[in-house]
Amino acid sequence: MSSNLDFAGAGIVVHSGSIIITILSNSNVFFDNASTAGIATIIDNGHLEFRDVSTAGDANITDNGGILAFVDDTSAGSARINAVALGLVRFLGSATGGDAQFITDGTGAVDFSPSAGPANDHRLTAGSIAGSGTYFLGADQLTVGSNDLPATVSGSIDDSGSGGGVGASLVKVGRGVLTLAGAGNTYSGGTTIEHGALDLAAVGAAGTGAIAFAGHATLMVENASLSGHSFANPIDFFAKRDALDLTGVHFHAGARATYHKATHLLTVHSGSVTDTFTLLFPKGTHFVAAKDGHGGTKITLDPPPATVHAMASLAAHDLSGEWAGDVFAGCNHMSDFLFAA
Repeated sequence: MSSNLDFAGAGIVVHSGSIIITILSNSNVFFDNASTAGIATIIDNGHLEFRDVSTAGDANITDNGGILAFVDDTSAGSARINAVALGLVRFLGSATGGDAQFITDGTGAVDFSPSAGPANDHRLTAGSIAGSGTYFLGADQLTVGSNDLPATVSGSIDDSGSGGGVGASLVKVGRGVLTLAGAGNTYSGGTTIEHGALDLAAVGAAGTGAIAFAGHATLMVENASLSGHSFANPIDFFAKRDALDLTGVHFHAGARATYHKATHLLTVHSGSVTDTFTLLFPKGTHFVAAKDGHGGTKITLDPPPATVHAMASLAAHDLSGEWAGDVFAGCNHMSDFLFAA
């Protein structure tokens, strides 16, 4: 038997296997019960559907203008799913994206909005999202990054979708960098950074809600995401192991970061550049401006007491506690730090 199989008929059920499946425009392929797509390569020009508690496994699926549906309690597993040429990937019932890698090219789209998630709490996952197409979240919370892959979304991330709903939110986990490069994303429930780095490369890339730190993470803000040297999204819960990396602001001697409690504004000065950010509920009010190692300026909370003398004293003794590793990691000279009240 050849390992290359073309399925041209309708109503075929494939349970598993490391095979190549080509679904023609007038054909259907179903995965039922607890079946899996295994490590198959699937080219979907028609209709591919996972039902019951089946999974896409580790398959490589190209949705080439067809419809790929996950219904009931299914999962996309750890598959690689690429939606191209008007290809549409839909999640319905309690289905979720699992740890799968999603890529949308051009007119391809992934619609999470009809699914309520495995626990029926509108919380879904995806290993990573990327590409120039569209992601519809409806009212869901989508957690991405569990596969630790770097990913760039240059397309749209929006509320709505075929399931309707507003207030969608995005949660970033994993070690990889997620770059949001699409301008004017409309998801409105905010963005949470639990781990790794979130890189914003366009105005409105993080939707219309607040950006919250919920772990040890980095928010990278490129110049293209600023409007008139101001960043629109409020930033919540900035803590001592978090970093605000202004990748487009060249670090100059005398750079400083000043927080104004009354207005909640963090003002960053470096050379002739002044950028402003709104910080709500930061875990401190004294900040450090330092080199980010790539030509930009990194802002972190100033470890108490906020004086160079105290820092020099710490450097001369054995270090202990959380601040030690945070402050001196990757730093060779005290001149790398500048402090501002």
